[in-house]
Amino acid sequence: MRRLFLVTALLALLGAGFHMMAATADAQTAPVTVVETPVTTTPASGMPPASGVTLTTATPTAAAGGMTAMGPVTTREPSLALAWKSLPQSQKTLAVGSVLVLVAVTAALLYLAMSTDMLRDNTPSTFAGVAGATGRPLRRAFSLAQSQMAWWFVIVLAGYLYLFLVTGELDTLTGQALCLMGLGTGTAMGAAMVEQNKTNPILVAYQGVLTQIADPATPPADLPTLTATRDTLARQLASRDFVHDILTDANGISLHRFQTAVWTVVIGVLFLIETVVHRKMPDLDPYSLGVLGISAGTYLGFKIPEQPN
Repeated sequence: MRRLFLVTALLALLGAGFHMMAATADAQTAPVTVVETPVTTTPASGMPPASGVTLTTATPTAAAGGMTAMGPVTTREPSLALAWKSLPQSQKTLAVGSVLVLVAVTAALLYLAMSTDMLRDNTPSTFAGVAGATGRPLRRAFSLAQSQMAWWFVIVLAGYLYLFLVTGELDTLTGQALCLMGLGTGTAMGAAMVEQNKTNPILVAYQGVLTQIADPATPPADLPTLTATRDTLARQLASRDFVHDILTDANGISLHRFQTAVWTVVIGVLFLIETVVHRKMPDLDPYSLGVLGISAGTYLGFKIPEQPN
């Protein structure tokens, strides 16, 4: 079921991307056609004839939407369909390869995120076989910082491969794109440093109970109580679901976490839309980057005293 969900999500994303590309091509107006008609001028009285000299005037022709056009010919960019047909076979192969690489990387990231602890917290190291309410083994909670890092990686990669597909250029990365990836990486590194330098009382209690259960000197009569305590602490540390993990702490949904998640998604989506519409990575203004920086700094600042949910 999980693999079917991942495949369906990937196909939907890929279809939406091609739909946006086609919509962008259809939105382009048809090129204006100008027909030049030669007109021979008659010299004025007393003036010598200008042998062989003719003037041309532009005759308006019907254009898109019933409009007429005068003046010089306006050059329009070809539609994606025409641009694709004009590409040599080698570039078509590279374009198809870039799409396959994007799909493969996204599928691998989603699969690893669901089946491994790549986007999850580093502690605890084990849940000692404790099962959740549904009977499934408990797993670590998802990390907001590592999820943000993965998000910007996929966003920038998708934009880069899309631009390579439609332009054939390799030098399409911008300083803002690198800033976004650096912001995600810096936030993840900062969160890891905070986790290393603070004490989680629930984690300490859980590890202490595990030590007592594993100690041969522990009286057998105490094992049921210790096991129940272990299970309770483990469920407090374990993951519930992705949205709950990244938005909540001990006090419920946190404003600083919600703010970071919303701004990350909004600016990421706008980044992709701008890339598709203008066929280049956008130059984000300093205020947009500042909003992300403030959100990341607020998240790290509140994470220092933050306790697990």
